[in-house]
Amino acid sequence: MKKIIIIMFLLFEIFIFLNSKELLMEERNTINICLYSYLPSMFFSIFISNYLSLNNLCEYIPGFIINLFKKFNINKKEIEILFLSIISGYPNNIKLLESSNNEYLIYVSNFINPIFFILTINNIYLKNIKYSLIILISHYISNIIMFYIFKNQYNYYEYKDNIKNINTYNKALIITIKTLCIIFSNLLFITLLITLIKVIIPSNNIFKGILIGLIEFSNGIIYISNLSLNMPLKSLIILIIISFSSLSIILQSISINNKIKSIKFILFKILNTLISIIIFSVLILIMN
Repeated sequence: MKKIIIIMFLLFEIFIFLNSKELLMEERNTINICLYSYLPSMFFSIFISNYLSLNNLCEYIPGFIINLFKKFNINKKEIEILFLSIISGYPNNIKLLESSNNEYLIYVSNFINPIFFILTINNIYLKNIKYSLIILISHYISNIIMFYIFKNQYNYYEYKDNIKNINTYNKALIITIKTLCIIFSNLLFITLLITLIKVIIPSNNIFKGILIGLIEFSNGIIYISNLSLNMPLKSLIILIIISFSSLSIILQSISINNKIKSIKFILFKILNTLISIIIFSVLILIMN
């Protein structure tokens, strides 16, 4: 396996040498996406979620909610993390779940950052709030269904506050910067694969857009948004991309949390995607 990886990297070096101009353009495009799309929305949501977690937001959760989630073997800290996962999205939720002993929570909290989705994907690319909301609702309901399906896999344990007197502002800021560095570094590497696809498949088509999206979701969404497709089909493809979340997000998640079992992680994302498609189809039928 190690020899195969070494050979692959050597081939990538040759590809970079032969296609340096195309790669430079893609890297520049990725940096622009990071600076002007990712950073403004993700920085604040990641920082706020980590700051709230470090300051034990779980202590303010009402008792009836704690008792409700106890039936699912979820303690109050994990309730907090699930809530913050919805706010900050992947892959930050993986970082928040680093201290959890419930492996399956990692696989059923596959949320996209809602601020990034509405502010960037809807306002700049999709430009249709109706279908954006249908995508988000389908995406969130699929995660709720996944959470319920695997309710018997969770193991309850009492949460003990291990956070001592620390400067939570500085700590949250450091975590945010480290998380964003991992995200952006992976994106720059993944850009190499995107360039390879664009060189191999020069024509613009749906297949190429889906393939790019499964490798790196933001580039894929931008690509699909620029195709001349009807809005239901365009929205469905975007839903598939954000539900699977892309190879880039999977690599970022594994880099952030070493508890993840990669094959299982991918299989759960495929299941999440299939459930999302079913929900989306039902909602479209109801809406029409």
